[in-house]
Amino acid sequence: MKRSKDTFKLNYQYRIVPNNQQAYQLNEWLHKLYRIHNLMLEERFNWWERNRHPVNACPIFITHLPELKDQPTYYSQKRATHWSRETCKYLYEGVHSQVIQEAIKRVEDTFNRFIKGDLNGKRSGKPRFKSVRRYRTFSIPQLKPGCLTVTPNPHCRKNGGTRRDIAYINLPKVGQVKLIYHRPIPEGFTIKAALVSRRADGWYITLTLEDKSVPSLKSPEIEATQENSLGLDVGLEKFWTASDGEIEPIQQHYRKSELKLASLANRKDKKPHKSARERKLAKKISKHHQRLQRKRKQFHYESAAKLVGRDEKVFFVEDIKPGNLSRKNKPKQDEKGKYLPNGQSAKSGLNKSINDAGWGQFLSILAYKAAKAGKAVVKVKPHETSQVCSCCNRLVKKDLSVRMHECLCGLILDRDWNAAINIKRVGLGIFPTIKRRKRSRKKLRQRKPTP
Repeated sequence: MKRSKDTFKLNYQYRIVPNNQQAYQLNEWLHKLYRIHNLMLEERFNWWERNRHPVNACPIFITHLPELKDQPTYYSQKRATHWSRETCKYLYEGVHSQVIQEAIKRVEDTFNRFIKGDLNGKRSGKPRFKSVRRYRTFSIPQLKPGCLTVTPNPHCRKNGGTRRDIAYINLPKVGQVKLIYHRPIPEGFTIKAALVSRRADGWYITLTLEDKSVPSLKSPEIEATQENSLGLDVGLEKFWTASDGEIEPIQQHYRKSELKLASLANRKDKKPHKSARERKLAKKISKHHQRLQRKRKQFHYESAAKLVGRDEKVFFVEDIKPGNLSRKNKPKQDEKGKYLPNGQSAKSGLNKSINDAGWGQFLSILAYKAAKAGKAVVKVKPHETSQVCSCCNRLVKKDLSVRMHECLCGLILDRDWNAAINIKRVGLGIFPTIKRRKRSRKKLRQRKPTP
């Protein structure tokens, strides 16, 4: 097979078990890296505040015009770390140089998304300064060949389980760290980079594996037909509904554990601040959230594997953005400036259920699973798919609380099933185009009442 510029990459995650000295060193790295992150971000904010106003719009008679400062870049800040090693020796001593460079690169990427935006021009929010608890990951861009050593374990488990080999990974300036080698690395792949993360139950490492002989994984171009395609509608009562009527029940992992988390939070609030008992309960809460996250991700993988195992080759899904769906309502004010009820108390429960479902994570996992199986996932616009009758193309307006679709043509169908059929029709190009009537308020006022 010919080599491609876009090589095939995989990310394998393992748990590492450092000893006390190595764990102290990794924590010390995170403690220093979060301070470096804040220093570099502060320098960029100072440049932004001093140079973002044009000269002709600056309040000259109120404030003075400071001297223009060069924009901090990745290379200038990287050079500054070498100059400040003598003055701030305690901040850079002991940390690998490439790890510091990756931390500066992380600051540059987040700040550029705030000022310039991504490839589509969409800007992200203002970067935040990190605390010790919020800075939990650092990157190692290069690892030496043969950094992972695996020795076969001659002892098997008592209950006849699979054999687990003993493995150690060599991290720069840290040494040989024990690794739980539960998943073998495929043949032909080499370790290129690593991400070390501190979580509630310990330390984890994510290895980036690369095989230059295999091209990158892309969704194949398949001509969709009525027989080889399937429409999917995601929801909150049923996790997804297929166009052939098959459904997947929703799990609601967070909703089922909400009372337990609330009781743990109440017990934590009653403990003295910064006490050992408060830290113990905080760790227990974080472990519970981690368990819920893993359950949700496992459910998404199992559900995606169930769909990919079907005979269909093309899956039409909704092009939705859960972040926009779970936004807060805009505040309402009267003429005097008093805030009016805007329905946010009712919307907060809906937002919690949307975040608990995790539609975005499921759709990304489904696209990855389908690409590995040689199938395609196509996103379509879901506009009016739940309002139009899938039998006669009549527009039947209904509220979100109405879960059954009833049409004058006699079709009585579940609302999500009807939407899944319409999503498939949108993907195939046979969905009717609905044009809304747009009338201005002046025309509505001037319109004469019917006799």
